[in-house]
Amino acid sequence: LKAARPAPARRQPRRPPLAGWVAGSRVGGHAAMAPGPGNPDLRWSVEEIKNTPSREDGVQDRDERVERFAACNFARNLTRAIFNNDRQQEDNSNRVQILACYYLQLFFMFRSLRQEEAETVAVAATFLACKVVDLPRKIRGILRSLNQLRVQAGEPELVEDDQQRLSASVLRIEFQLLRIIRFEFDLVLPLDFVATLTEALLVQLTRCEVFKNACKNTPQQEASELRKELLRVSENFVLDSFMGFAPLLAQPRVIAAGALAIATRYIRREMAIPELCGLLNNADASLPAEKVRHVVDEILNVFRTKSLAGSATAAGGAAALAGAAGAARGLGAG
Repeated sequence: LKAARPAPARRQPRRPPLAGWVAGSRVGGHAAMAPGPGNPDLRWSVEEIKNTPSREDGVQDRDERVERFAACNFARNLTRAIFNNDRQQEDNSNRVQILACYYLQLFFMFRSLRQEEAETVAVAATFLACKVVDLPRKIRGILRSLNQLRVQAGEPELVEDDQQRLSASVLRIEFQLLRIIRFEFDLVLPLDFVATLTEALLVQLTRCEVFKNACKNTPQQEASELRKELLRVSENFVLDSFMGFAPLLAQPRVIAAGALAIATRYIRREMAIPELCGLLNNADASLPAEKVRHVVDEILNVFRTKSLAGSATAAGGAAALAGAAGAARGLGAG
């Protein structure tokens, strides 16, 4: 973590009040991508995503995705450390991970990756996410978990001065995040829709000719046997979706549908993504196939980004990249 090192002077323009972000003014030389008449719910179009503050700062699309992914991965690892990988706290841990990634993704729609240290933002996002799920942690506890991660990675613990500077940065960024979300804490998460959408999709599968033709037993029996695994895999894909742009593009219900489509394709390879998107639309008219497909594409981009992030440091990175890209193409085939 590099929180203790101040950013270069040329990257630190005088910051106006955060209200300027929400008003849609230009902040630090960047057009603030703020909520307003055209963006009332903190969501953007596919085209708008291409014009983030980081892009205006010269960061390429691939590099921005990799840096955001790495910061989200850091936030998720920090959350697991905070909850001590306790299986009894798994649901709470998952919700904190999702919220931390969401807050981080939101933050960098308003600030460039060259203006804030991404891992510091990850710590602040995790700190806030714990509060939002009613499991607040003191900053000292967050820093203790952070030092555990540093030791595990072979890095020295942060000294007291570094911890004080990091604490100040975390509190500053937390306040900025609160202004971005307008102090709104009653957030609906995609996880809340996975179970009901799974049931609806299973009914549609029993009527689908492709599924029925691939069944060795009755379609109803195979659909029933599919339920538990489909729920588990879908929830994993929901978690992964927040490491990319999906939560900035779609409503939580649509994200859950996209995760469910990929999970079904992952388990039952005879089912193509376009057909699954159509089945989900048949089950729920509020799930346009095109929007679900956008979410599917973004989740698959997370896997491509993961391979890019890993190939930078892992031995055999080119092979890993080719393998992950092939797997993503396989899941999205059709």
